[in-house]
Amino acid sequence: MKAVVKKQQKVDSLVKKFEGAASIYLLNYEKIPVELDNKLRMSLKSKGVVYTAVKNTLLKKVLEKMNISGLDEALKGATSIMIGPEDDPILPAREIEAFHKENPDFLVAKSLYVEGKVRPGSDIVALSKIPDRAGMLAQLVTIILGPGSTIAGQIKSLTEKLEKEEAGATA
Repeated sequence: MKAVVKKQQKVDSLVKKFEGAASIYLLNYEKIPVELDNKLRMSLKSKGVVYTAVKNTLLKKVLEKMNISGLDEALKGATSIMIGPEDDPILPAREIEAFHKENPDFLVAKSLYVEGKVRPGSDIVALSKIPDRAGMLAQLVTIILGPGSTIAGQIKSLTEKLEKEEAGATA
């Protein structure tokens, strides 16, 4: 009976961690060296990403309790999860891709749950290219200012050209 209570407490604890999660990334963490895993864990924690290893049977119960379906296929082998923060659900994808550049043999994405939709692990690459909020704002500013700065540059160029022609005509 104690084992059942303990499992239920663990499920409840994980459900709490998942609350407010805009994304859930299921990963295969097999063969990752402990020191590399610890380094990744610390880096993710400092950025607000929850990263933990979970038994598949336990994770299945957590997902059921949260009414998330479609991830059962990914619940095989060694599974770790990353939970993206509400304000940047794509952050784990960017972190996984950055990690893969230095460590291509470890941390393979199995499946993703982003904004209420189940996606294949292969979507990590495409998602990782989506900039964060600050990056999007910078792109927006560039787009907004782009035409204005081009017009200003053309006006300045024309003004300089006219001034040169005027100076040449009066000389």
